[in-house]
Amino acid sequence: MKLSRLGELICKYQARGTVLIITDTNVAPLYLNEAILSIESCGLACDSYAIPAGEESKSFETYIKIIEYASRISLTRTDGIVALGGGMVGDIAGFVAATYMRGINFYQVPTTLLAAVDSSVGGKSAINTYFGKNLVGAFHKAKFVLQDTALLASEDDYVLMDGYAEIIKTACISRSDDLFKKLESGNFDIQEIIDDCVAVKTYYVEKDENDSGIRHMLNYGHTLAHALEKLSSYEIGHGHAVAKGIAFTASLSYDLGWCSIDCRDRIHALLEKFGYDLSIDFPACDIANAMAGDKKNAGDAIKFIVSSDIGQSKIKLITLAQLGEILATYSAICPESAAISHRGAPLFAPTRSVSAPPSKSYLHREIIAAMLSGSDLCLDTKELSDDIIATYEAVKIISNHTNCSALGNLESSIVSSDDKLILECKESGSTLRFLLPIVAALGLNAEFKLTGRLRERPMQQLISQLGRHGASITISDSGSISISASSSHITPGEYNFANPESSQYITGLLFALPLLNGDSVIRILNNLESSAYVMMTLDVLGKYGIKVDYAHTNKEWVFNVPGNQKYIYSASTPDGDWSNAAFLLALGALGNSPIRVRNLPLPSMQGDMNILDLLEDFGVTINCYPDILDVNGGSIDVFPCRNLRAINSINASGFPDLVPIIALVASLANGTTVINHAERLRYKESDRLASTCSVLRNLGANIEETKDGLIIEGVDTLRGSYEGNGYGDHRIIMMIAVSSLISDGIVRIHEASAVAKSYPNFFEVIKLLGFDDNLELV
Repeated sequence: MKLSRLGELICKYQARGTVLIITDTNVAPLYLNEAILSIESCGLACDSYAIPAGEESKSFETYIKIIEYASRISLTRTDGIVALGGGMVGDIAGFVAATYMRGINFYQVPTTLLAAVDSSVGGKSAINTYFGKNLVGAFHKAKFVLQDTALLASEDDYVLMDGYAEIIKTACISRSDDLFKKLESGNFDIQEIIDDCVAVKTYYVEKDENDSGIRHMLNYGHTLAHALEKLSSYEIGHGHAVAKGIAFTASLSYDLGWCSIDCRDRIHALLEKFGYDLSIDFPACDIANAMAGDKKNAGDAIKFIVSSDIGQSKIKLITLAQLGEILATYSAICPESAAISHRGAPLFAPTRSVSAPPSKSYLHREIIAAMLSGSDLCLDTKELSDDIIATYEAVKIISNHTNCSALGNLESSIVSSDDKLILECKESGSTLRFLLPIVAALGLNAEFKLTGRLRERPMQQLISQLGRHGASITISDSGSISISASSSHITPGEYNFANPESSQYITGLLFALPLLNGDSVIRILNNLESSAYVMMTLDVLGKYGIKVDYAHTNKEWVFNVPGNQKYIYSASTPDGDWSNAAFLLALGALGNSPIRVRNLPLPSMQGDMNILDLLEDFGVTINCYPDILDVNGGSIDVFPCRNLRAINSINASGFPDLVPIIALVASLANGTTVINHAERLRYKESDRLASTCSVLRNLGANIEETKDGLIIEGVDTLRGSYEGNGYGDHRIIMMIAVSSLISDGIVRIHEASAVAKSYPNFFEVIKLLGFDDNLELV
């Protein structure tokens, strides 16, 4: 619609009175007279007020001057204000219209592409303060927006690019890739593009008129943009700052795992196609301070709109404290990262980034709980560790002989109790210890086949307790464990342990006892080591509707387990695995560049989350970033440390699986580190205390073995080498792989496939991260 019809449109909302046109000194010579003529030709009085062009005019001082001028010309509540200009004029004129006499009629005539596609639509108005952009404002929708593309012809290329940046932003949040593809093609009609952008913005505005939810999507790219505008004293055009913000956001989204590399690169390529300078030259600390004053803050967090795909976006929060930490850390450790580039190392993430594998401990429990609810997690065994495959395949065999949907009535749940089930546990202690009580509760005939050192691992306390409650269990010369069917199954009652050899006994009983036809108690005298794993079991049981009450003191744990309970299917995404993530985090601490490990639960019930506290005690810098929308979506950044300090005493009873990697870090720490209460490691896939000590001695560490732990005197460097099979122990092999970062000699590992027990693609990850230079797999 042409500017000449402005008066005609106003008359639909205002039959008489005065119209005040607010414009700026650049636009006034071009279009003000035509606008006045159109208004006066319709019988309305018209006045005008021209403010100096430039963002500096969007201030309290200018606002007060306009208010005073409106008062002098006796503007009333039935009169109106026209914004004739770009975004700056529209913002301040809209704020005047919203606040003068508590709100008067407002009409928009954008003269820039930026205003046409963005600021003139939606009803937001604001002025700037010393502390930031748009901090004082109001919602006041224009009665209409007159779009006349002829008014855009006067824009120079720099100002025109301000508008195209907002168009690209809109394409990134448009909920489809159609607009983005139009821009990529370069073949489009500008009026059609404006209409598309207005439609997208109108959608978000109508869904959220008060800007309290989904409308925040319109701030895509603006979090950084507003900080850059402020730091440049508004010499950077708004759209040019938005372009930098879009590029940064695309990189951030990829590095945090929220979008694909293809999505990131297409966004960067489109910005470069339109000719934007995407470099950012301000110090990181200054950017953080400027962001801290952004109006998109939510309490102590900054709201980021991130990409999930082309045209698709999400809202995420990063706390101001986290922002300050990571900026300070980058300045201290990676000075070259103080100035951000949209390529290379983005501000919020190390360039080396990896997702933690799913938690083996949680998967064991989820598979069993799903089976007992009559369901199947339907896992792809190609992606599973050997231990999880053992549990998954054994559970499928059990479920084929049990009507699990009828559990709660044991007599009707057995399909066939005469067949002898052959359950291959391989070397998985969890499979054996979790399923033996369940098979006893179901009254099935079964033989548990064991391989490797699993035949030597303790079982007698659990077998004894099951035997006292009616189970008939025998151990063959080959080490297999057989259980015979009982007509009454095992009986409910009291199950007693004194210093149980494994918390896995307790987990197995907690799964089984709710199925019995009566209440039971598990009583543990003295110490329950690895109690965090029992808490994990209770967490999974709770999700599946199983109730267990417990209490404990320093001398006793008591679990009260009601009988006749029924599992209710409630599968969820498994947590990331802190046990395996510990090796990845150590890569960052001992290597030459930071590393980010994603998809870790923050907080977590997994005892091996203690790796964070331990690394910090060693002197390693760590930043943690919980995802407020997904507890399993946390990220951890770990930075290289060249001045490790010893830890006087480490009680490893709650996290024995961390001992090998802790010992490796301690071998380079200044002083003496003592690890104790880890005697259970002697019954793992290897005697893990002995094997850790032997391997690290070969590498040049000063280490001694004790009855229940290790004593490590730190050295300057590991001058030795290693060649061997890591005792066939997956955690020893992963420790050896990490040691290749700090060993002077070559590290050669034979039969490295043993890591498949817990982390099948560990060496693929090592290679992907670029940490395999001194490592050979034979």
